[in-house]
Amino acid sequence: MTNDEQTAHILAAMERLAEKAGDVSPAIFTRYFERCGESKALMDHMDEHMLGRMMDQVLLLIMEPGEDELTSYIEFETASHRSYGVEPHMYESLMKSVQDVLASELAEDFTQEMKDALQKRIDYLLKAITAAAA
Repeated sequence: MTNDEQTAHILAAMERLAEKAGDVSPAIFTRYFERCGESKALMDHMDEHMLGRMMDQVLLLIMEPGEDELTSYIEFETASHRSYGVEPHMYESLMKSVQDVLASELAEDFTQEMKDALQKRIDYLLKAITAAAA
């Protein structure tokens, strides 16, 4: 699957998600905090608007097709989040929570191509985050 095809499948999934479920930020954060209680403790002070902005950035990151453009952004964000106590495994928990919500909300509309594209993109992002955190 080319990067363009991958991006097209991810965008199609996100578009269907928006049509079917609207704002899924609360569902993603609920799943994330269940999966990673440490993150809940770190983020307890954040209001819904700040959480919404954060989720907006996460979803945009997943939809961004340009790996070169992402590298410096990931390095910056990883360094700034480290100062808040964010650890690399927390990013994986967050990405898995995004995947869980996509799968549950889209159900049969979540095609294998979409699943594969999303997994490939998340694998790249987590690899880049791990490298930036080292």
